[in-house]
Amino acid sequence: DDRIINHKYQIREDQIMKKLISALLVVSMILLLASCGSTEPTTATYRTEMEQNGLVMVDTMTIDAKGDSIEKMTEIIEMDFSAFDDATIEQFYITYDALVEQYNSVEGVECTSEPGDKSYTMTVVIDATGDAVGTLAEMGLLAVEGNADGVLSLKATEEALLNSGFEKVE
Repeated sequence: DDRIINHKYQIREDQIMKKLISALLVVSMILLLASCGSTEPTTATYRTEMEQNGLVMVDTMTIDAKGDSIEKMTEIIEMDFSAFDDATIEQFYITYDALVEQYNSVEGVECTSEPGDKSYTMTVVIDATGDAVGTLAEMGLLAVEGNADGVLSLKATEEALLNSGFEKVE
C-alpha cells in the first residue's frame, strides 16, 4: 500500500513540476520577447558648447530611437560670429549656406538655416532608417563608426557623443 501512495504522490509531483516548468518557460519567453523586441520610442538629447578662435558654437543633438536603433537625428548648431568683422561673417554665411545645400542634396535629410545679424543657426534632420546616414558618411558630413549592418546604435552613439564632450540633457 505504501508503494501505491508514494507512486501517486510521485506522479502528482511530476505533473506539478512539469506545469511549473512550462509556466516558467512561457513567462521567460514573454520577458525575452519583450526585452529583445522592445520598440518603445526613446528620445535623448545631448549638448556641447565650444569656442575656437572667437567662434562660439552650441551643438544640440536630439536622437529618436526604438530600442537601440536610431530612427531620426536632429542637430541644431548655433554659431555666434560677434568676434568677427563683417567681411569674415559674410564668408561664414556663404560657407554655411553651401553646407546646407550639400545636406539637402541627400534624400532623407532636411537642413534649414537661420542667418542672424552676427549669428547663424543650422538645423539638420536625418532619417536614419534609410540610406541617408551612409550617403552623409561618404560625403564626409557625418562620422560613422561600426555601421556594418546599416543600423545606428543609440548606445554606441551616446558613448561616442559623451566621449567627444557632449553632455546628456535631461
